[in-house]
Amino acid sequence: MTTSPHFATKYGQVFLRNRKIAEREVSLLGEIRGKSVLEIGCGEGIVTDLLLSGGSKVTGLEPDHRHFSYLLNRFSGFVKSGQFVPVKQTFEEFPPGGFDFVFGNIPYSVSSKIIFRLPHFQFTRAVIMVQKEFGERMVAVPGSRDYSRLSVSTWFQFVAVREFFVSRNEFDPVPEVDSVVLTLMPKNLILAADRKFLEEVVKRIFSNRRKTLAKIFGKVPEEMKGIRGENLPPQAIVDLAAYLKEQNP
Repeated sequence: MTTSPHFATKYGQVFLRNRKIAEREVSLLGEIRGKSVLEIGCGEGIVTDLLLSGGSKVTGLEPDHRHFSYLLNRFSGFVKSGQFVPVKQTFEEFPPGGFDFVFGNIPYSVSSKIIFRLPHFQFTRAVIMVQKEFGERMVAVPGSRDYSRLSVSTWFQFVAVREFFVSRNEFDPVPEVDSVVLTLMPKNLILAADRKFLEEVVKRIFSNRRKTLAKIFGKVPEEMKGIRGENLPPQAIVDLAAYLKEQNP
């Protein structure tokens, strides 16, 4: 039996030790037999093992050379059969492609980079674990303390569902924060304004979240004049961006 490599990583990973939590996460993907899964950060392979034993074909990203070598050894049979394709790269380095599912217990330090790069990939469902505070911002609603650019950007891209929380004590080394598991399903939203312009509007709104929209942008639709940016729902932001684009083609 291959022994788990118990060492730290320069990529800021912490490692889930509770297999039941990993099983619960994997179950959120649904039927995985015969499906392709991109796993972001295999680490010591607790989830990789579940995915492979469940019959899925796994492309596993693991940039740390020590964990990568361990994975090659532990899952050598799956590598030989082609069911497991380990890749020694970070998600940021890996070229976009199509998979049935994406899975990742994501290092907290690169959560934003990963979430904003996910839309470049094609998939039907992603299950991710992120820092609790970050996840709460992803699914926050207008007017709440956590409502932010991240909330709106997430809404543009995904149907995001908060699934369950995970205590920091389930990891080694123990991080300073708790985690949350989310499912993300791509949303093929047709936008009236181009995305770059829309993101600029979002940026201005949340850089001035306590100001009214009239003070931020000047000329806005009458019904929006007295509304503060922090209270504007995502769909209304899309409508506002389309209006502003018409005024300034």
